This record gives sequence, structure tokens and C-alpha cells, in this order.
Amino acid sequence: MKIKKLKLPETTNKVALVSVAHADDLLLFCGGGVAALTEFGWKVTVVRATNDRWDSFGLSESETIEANTKEFNLAMAHLGISRVIELNLDTDQLGDYSEVSLRSKYIDIIRDVQPYLVITFDPDSYLYEDNEDHRKVAVSMAEAMWTSGFDKHPGSASGGIKPFLPVARWYFGREVAKPTHQLDVTSYIDKLTAATSLHRTMLINMARQWWLKGRTAGVSLDEFFQSVNSDVRFFAEMIVRRSREKNSKSKKYSEIYRVIDDANVVSTLSKMGEK
Repeated sequence: MKIKKLKLPETTNKVALVSVAHADDLLLFCGGGVAALTEFGWKVTVVRATNDRWDSFGLSESETIEANTKEFNLAMAHLGISRVIELNLDTDQLGDYSEVSLRSKYIDIIRDVQPYLVITFDPDSYLYEDNEDHRKVAVSMAEAMWTSGFDKHPGSASGGIKPFLPVARWYFGREVAKPTHQLDVTSYIDKLTAATSLHRTMLINMARQWWLKGRTAGVSLDEFFQSVNSDVRFFAEMIVRRSREKNSKSKKYSEIYRVIDDANVVSTLSKMGEK
């Protein structure tokens, strides 16, 4: 399948919902897409499923939750996010959490936010995906995106909220198995780097994982780890660029998605109704 150039949806309902498991997921996977939306006047709400209580090095659980939440909010503000919703579920534990319960929470959020576009993990792209939190968010949100339109599905809110259905979906993944579109994010690289740098606690822990692997392999990464501890910006830039690098020589960067957009179907049905 030929990968097409991704363009922002043509709609007057410029409302988007981004569903992630962890604080750094948005910037690692779809930050360029979100930056494009906010630049062109979209109202973007982000829902984070977990509290990221274990993603740190040298901090207690409570200190980790506080630091990651603070840094997450700073990063989202830098991108121009309109609203952040926290589910506060325990990180790395969603594998044991009820998929039905999580779906119900997402039904409520979809009906409340009323997004035209939803951006989240691809429920069908488990290629190289070893994070169960990502998987659970993917399948729960995917089902919520059609069950939120059933008036018999109550969600979890008392009294219920009126049914609502989004039109477009942009699915991302660690590697999308069947990508359909790519978005040129070259002009957003500096903005993404600055926002990613705000996730200092998570970046230090990520660098620590590299340090541990280096020790296992008999390679000293002491200087690298000390450098990240002093200033995470170079590490943030490396991650942002490498994950989106299309060609090292061309200096072009892109994000890959599997896009499902029912706008054409809606338009066709609308025309049929006019006859």
C-alpha cells in the first residue's frame, strides 16, 4: 500500500482527543501531529491513563508521580493543549485492569469532549510492542470509539452522557504494521525537542536503562548518563530526531500513522439524503 501524505481534516469541528498511556507517549509518538493541530486552531484534549509512578531513577513513588505529572503538564502547555484528563491508574498494571472498565471511562470522555478526531495507539499494530499499558489503551479506546454511539452503553458516568461518535482516527504505534499516511513534521522538530526536554524525570530514567544495558554488554556509559543528568536537552533532541528521521542526509522528519477517516462516507450519505 502506498503511503499517502497526511493532511489535517477539513472540518469546522476542530476538536481532537489524544489518548495515551504515559506522560511521554504523546511526544514520542505523535507530537508533530498534535503540534500541527494546535497551530491550525484545533482544540486538543489529552487523556493520560496512568500515573507513571515507577518511571524515575532515585526518587520515591510519590515523588515520581508528582514530578512526572508536573513535567507532563508543562510539556502539554508548551504544545498548546487545551485540556488534560488524568485517569490516575497505576502504571505497568493495566494488564490486570478491566478492559471493560477502561472502555467505559473512554466512552464518557468521548461523549464529553466530542472530538472529530481521535489519536491513539493502533489496536492492530502490536509489532515490536512490549508495553501492556499501550496495548490496553489501544483496544479499550478502539472499542469505545464505536460503543460511545450506542445509547444502551451507559459508560461509567452517573446519569450517562448523550451518545457521540468521532469521524476520524489517527493510529500510531512503536512501529505501525500497516501504515497509510505520513505527516511531515520537519518544521516542528525544535518545538518537539523543547517540549520533550521538559520530561526530565523520564528522560533520566530512560538514560539509566541504556546505562544498565551498557554495563551488561561491558560498555561504560558513565559519561553519557552523567551528561543526561546535567542537561537532558541533547538526549531529548536525539530521541525526537531519530524516531522521525526519514533520511539523515535530507534532514526531513515525519510521523507514521494508520488513518481511518469516515468523512467521505458521511459526505456521500449526506448527498443521498438530499435527493
